[in-house]
Amino acid sequence: MSEDIEEYRALTSTLLAFYHYHQWEYDQLIVPRTNKYNLLPVASQELLPWFPKYIEDLKACITMNQEFTQALALIISQDWGVTSNVHEWLPAGDGEYEKVSSTLLQLAREWSSEGEEERRISYQKIVDELITLYPDELSRQKIKVLVPGCGLGRLVLDLVKSGFWCQGNEFSYHMLLASNFVLNHCKYAHNYSIFPYLHKASHLVKRLNQLRPVTIPDVSPTEIHDLMMAKPSIPYDDLMSMTAGSFIDLYGPPGLEVSPVYSDDQAANDFRTSNFANYDVVVTSFFLDTASNVIEYLKAIKYCLKDDGKWINFGPLLWHFQETSEDRMKGLELSRDDLIELAKTMGFVFKKREEGVESTYSGDRKAMGAYVFKCEYWVVRLDAKRD
Repeated sequence: MSEDIEEYRALTSTLLAFYHYHQWEYDQLIVPRTNKYNLLPVASQELLPWFPKYIEDLKACITMNQEFTQALALIISQDWGVTSNVHEWLPAGDGEYEKVSSTLLQLAREWSSEGEEERRISYQKIVDELITLYPDELSRQKIKVLVPGCGLGRLVLDLVKSGFWCQGNEFSYHMLLASNFVLNHCKYAHNYSIFPYLHKASHLVKRLNQLRPVTIPDVSPTEIHDLMMAKPSIPYDDLMSMTAGSFIDLYGPPGLEVSPVYSDDQAANDFRTSNFANYDVVVTSFFLDTASNVIEYLKAIKYCLKDDGKWINFGPLLWHFQETSEDRMKGLELSRDDLIELAKTMGFVFKKREEGVESTYSGDRKAMGAYVFKCEYWVVRLDAKRD
């Protein structure tokens, strides 16, 4: 019962963060700029005659974001069986609103033309690798691919469109709700306009770069139906699925330490058992460094892969919990070489490796500066001789 209450709290506070996101944006963007401008001497204000119009433009963009985020919250609440009365949803903290802001940037990365270059470097590289490994298109529907940390589901869709059976797994409610909305409620390309860069006030060449809209999705998820008409021998409608929850909780081996991301109830154990040696391929993209204990991630990958299964990885090692205040979450930040040696020790055989593949993540291609990751890319095989 307590788990149901906690799940309801997490779900509705996320929905409320989407619904009231415009108010948070107003407080973050409009209030400080208005106060700063009003405190300037008149002579200084006259040096920036465009500034009041800039504030009004920001307000208009916030209103456009509001139309999108409120539509998402109300529609997805129905999908998830939650009351649409927002007054019954639980409060959201600043962290929840910041995650909505990150989700809008993620939407630009995964579902707009703005993210095309990032997807080419990472997602397309993975898709091309799988097509090379499994060149017979008709047989791909029998190849089961798992994508933990699938974000907003774009890589999952791209793999399904290539004919693979693919299951995405995601832990974040913000990602789950937004991917549900895009995949199931955007009926045509460029369905919505959003303004994901409003909070990116640094490294600007022009103010309009901060205020520019992004249309999503750049492709229609319903294109799968067109593929079914063109290739009736491939059941595209049956090739995609999504799971909500922790990767190690849903796909890991029995006997891991019980924690907020690993439960020990019968339902969890049954689901994990059903996933033993169930997948031909596990794909991790910008995912490994989300682990507080990467050993458990590798154990889960090994547990759910078939003998001789493939693991394809792309991403950096920006350990997400390195700076956390929770001591139990940090302390196992391995180097690249340590991680590779660990994988080999656990029975993974490296077949291909590229290091230093440069990529941004949710970057702004029009900005004056960017954080560039030097990513690892590898294709490994699980040794058929399990422990």
